[in-house]
Amino acid sequence: MSKPIDSPALSESLTLEDAADERKSPSADAPPSQAKKPVAGPPGTMQQDPSLILQGKKLAVVFTAMLLALFLIAVDQSILATALPRIASDFNAFEKQGWCSSAFVLTQTAFILWFGQFLRIYSAKWTLIGCILLFEIGSIICGAAPNVMAIIWGRAISGVGAAGMFVSMLQILAQVTRLEDRPRLFGLFGACFGAASVIGPLAGGGLTDHAGWRWVFWLNLCVGAPSLLGCTFLLKSMLPIGADPTKRSPRDLFHQTLRMDWIGATLVLGAVTALVYALQTGGNQKPWSDGGVIACFVIAGVLFVAIVIWMRYKGDSALVPPAVFKKSPVSICGICGASFFNRCSLLMISYAVPVFFQVTRHHDATKSGVDLLAYMLSVVITVIGAGRVVSATGRYWYFLVGAPAFGAIGAGLLYTVTPSTSTAKIIGYQILCGVGTGATLQNSLFAMQAEFRHEMRLVAQATGVASFSQFLGGTVSLAIEQAALSTQLAKNFPIYAPRAPLAIVKQSPLEIYSLPADIVPSAIFAYVKSLKIVFVIPVAYYILGIVSALFITNISIKPPKGDAKDVEKGKVAPVEEAKEKVEQDVAEGVAEGEVARSEGI
Repeated sequence: MSKPIDSPALSESLTLEDAADERKSPSADAPPSQAKKPVAGPPGTMQQDPSLILQGKKLAVVFTAMLLALFLIAVDQSILATALPRIASDFNAFEKQGWCSSAFVLTQTAFILWFGQFLRIYSAKWTLIGCILLFEIGSIICGAAPNVMAIIWGRAISGVGAAGMFVSMLQILAQVTRLEDRPRLFGLFGACFGAASVIGPLAGGGLTDHAGWRWVFWLNLCVGAPSLLGCTFLLKSMLPIGADPTKRSPRDLFHQTLRMDWIGATLVLGAVTALVYALQTGGNQKPWSDGGVIACFVIAGVLFVAIVIWMRYKGDSALVPPAVFKKSPVSICGICGASFFNRCSLLMISYAVPVFFQVTRHHDATKSGVDLLAYMLSVVITVIGAGRVVSATGRYWYFLVGAPAFGAIGAGLLYTVTPSTSTAKIIGYQILCGVGTGATLQNSLFAMQAEFRHEMRLVAQATGVASFSQFLGGTVSLAIEQAALSTQLAKNFPIYAPRAPLAIVKQSPLEIYSLPADIVPSAIFAYVKSLKIVFVIPVAYYILGIVSALFITNISIKPPKGDAKDVEKGKVAPVEEAKEKVEQDVAEGVAEGEVARSEGI
């Protein structure tokens, strides 16, 4: 079990005025050659700039702007689900409808790490704004799409924008908030995702039924406009963490961009593409034994190994610097594992519960979204509550280790359901799963930022690694779910409903009710029996999430007694000790900054 570690971050802080006195330039009489050049601070050990910290109304305004952008991403991922069957029907492209979702997830996952490095060069504010525009361009392409391939390409473009938006928002939070305030804000981020998961299917179903599926994409423009305006006028442009303020000319930025790890980014894109293609087609369009599917798995594996070797070779200028894992490799891997498995369980439960109600209660897509309310509301309430508790106590590790046990119990109970199981029981099981998911949803990302509380230069890339693990988990879990369900349907329908046409039922669970009345009960039984596999797999995910969390360092983010009040007053004692720390950091920053620049970024 991890031992608690207390964070001295705030006790080492210094007010802007005190720091300025110590670092101010020589007198005007001194020769220009003797004047100190501004430095960005030590790349490896730099502390948070206290002059950027926001609290109260200023923080509320900035955070509201970011919530609008986050809601745009979150609602987009859930609103499309109810429109996909209609899109596939209109374009007669049932075999490609899965790629409308997969294209978005693929590019979002592949570009998460790239944007982590991009934000070491460019301002998080303008990156966020540019990515919102990119997201909206993708939505316009989808809304005006003449065929399904245009939708797939539009979704891919939106996925790139979503990746940049997500990492930029986490970077901004790391720059303008205190560590002990972040759990509460991360909780609201998680609540935004949960609320969007509830609103999305309802809005998507209503728009598809009454206005047409194209309005699912036009709605993104309506949500994106206020988000874009809010981020433009409410957010403050800040120097990237660890950037050299003397190297900000267009020429300097151009050369820094050229020195980014483009080969590493290409390897990641290739690996994720090969993996997603294999998971998307295997067991669905092609058998798992197909040569093309096997080849894609092999290519993905080889490329992931190549990524590790390449990043070790590139060092500090790599897409993910080895320094991210050198600090506390066991804990970092634990965070990645917890992020991965938590996302797996979230998406699998979110998919399986609506399908169960469609099969057993003949609920349409919109109503089955309402059936998921118990799960999503419990996620929202728990993620907000957990964030407040962590802010108050300074401890997040116990949620990561303990909460998934509730999810495992809930998923295990869902495995026992039958077509006649009461709705009340299913709601109770969903709540248990929601508690298990909600308490860990954002704490895994926060754990990564806590690990790098003294190494702010690496925050964007380290958080990108955790986010990459999350999104990769979502990609893998949905593919596993589809393959497992497809396999079980092929096994159980010939046994329990031999007269039911499996090919038709696979297109949509609701097709069961288009069959002759005497076949419907046996088809429902066969489908529910097949669905059990989708409920039992999350049990393993929750347990693996607990195992991963056991390796995470148990850090306290609570400042030493009295420090929080001192920070608010702009005074932190002892000042002399803090001044010495600043002098040491500046000296190290000059030395390490030169090394980092000589290596590329």
